[in-house]
Amino acid sequence: MSLELVAIGGLVLWLAWCNGANDVAKGVATLVGSGESVARRAVLWGGLWTVAGGLTAIVWGMALVDTFSRGLLAPGFGVDAIYLVGALAGAGGWVWLATRFGLPVSTTHALLGGIAGAALALVGPDGLRLSALANKAMLPLLLGPAIAILVCWALLLVARQLARLVPAWRPGCCPQKAWQKDPFVCALPSEQDSKSLPKPRRAQFLTRLHWLSSAAVSFGRGLNDAPKIAAFLWLAVSLSPGLPPEGGTMWPIILVALCMGLGSVWGGYRVLRVLAHRVVPLDHRNGVAANLTTSGLVLLASSLGLPLSTTHVATGALFGVRLGERHAPPAQDAVKMILFGWLVTLPLAALLAAAGSGLLRSL
Repeated sequence: MSLELVAIGGLVLWLAWCNGANDVAKGVATLVGSGESVARRAVLWGGLWTVAGGLTAIVWGMALVDTFSRGLLAPGFGVDAIYLVGALAGAGGWVWLATRFGLPVSTTHALLGGIAGAALALVGPDGLRLSALANKAMLPLLLGPAIAILVCWALLLVARQLARLVPAWRPGCCPQKAWQKDPFVCALPSEQDSKSLPKPRRAQFLTRLHWLSSAAVSFGRGLNDAPKIAAFLWLAVSLSPGLPPEGGTMWPIILVALCMGLGSVWGGYRVLRVLAHRVVPLDHRNGVAANLTTSGLVLLASSLGLPLSTTHVATGALFGVRLGERHAPPAQDAVKMILFGWLVTLPLAALLAAAGSGLLRSL
């Protein structure tokens, strides 16, 4: 095994760890923000389903492997170690830095920036399939948040009708946080179930649906992100003459999925605090709506081989909750910070990748 392969493999797994640390919050923020779960339990839950989704990409994520290995590069572009190191350093460097500051960013955007920056630095615009980059990558990423806002808004209208079955909070009934965790603590005698249960059936159903919808988001993001990152490890293996590439997509995805899970568990708390408490007040009802929106769009994109950003869709769904329910901005509102992250991720990752590739080429 060459030193180059070890270095590239280390960068790939580091990027997978950074992805887990930054992205796990998108699936479990509603659990923590609604008071349903403490952060540690929610992060463990999200990490478990992230790994499950990543492993499922072995049979369901090959289209994304193709897109992020060579699908965005021009025919004849010579993929080499300098290109791979530059692209990975650009993407991983930005995602790591953003995670340190609790900024939710898109690993997909960072990877696209890394690919574009490294290719431009090495051979110029001729190294990229600009039409593929625009139509198959940029267009879904730009449309994803808008679609998420609209879908979540529609789901909230449905949820508003269903909410009539759930007791509303009344001043003096209980602390509002206790009501967010279990609305039936404020139930009037006419609203209570006939049987004296510790938690009425409707509240139990809503709680279970919330956990399942959170699992679906984490599963979908693992399914969508693992093959994008593993594509670079597959390329590194294909460059190594002693390691035949046949069947080589399975173990890169396994390694990436496991590192995403580890990054989720050990590094996922900073971004979680932002999304859970600094975008919109959350409860079971709007949390389920946001999660169903995110998981549905991400799973659909994965099946079509489209590189949709879980970050953009999940935060777009939270914006949909905020707009649909006309919530006032919370204290320490993070919306401007999140939008800033959306705008700068691709160009900054591209600049880092171009600088890294140019530096390596000059050595």
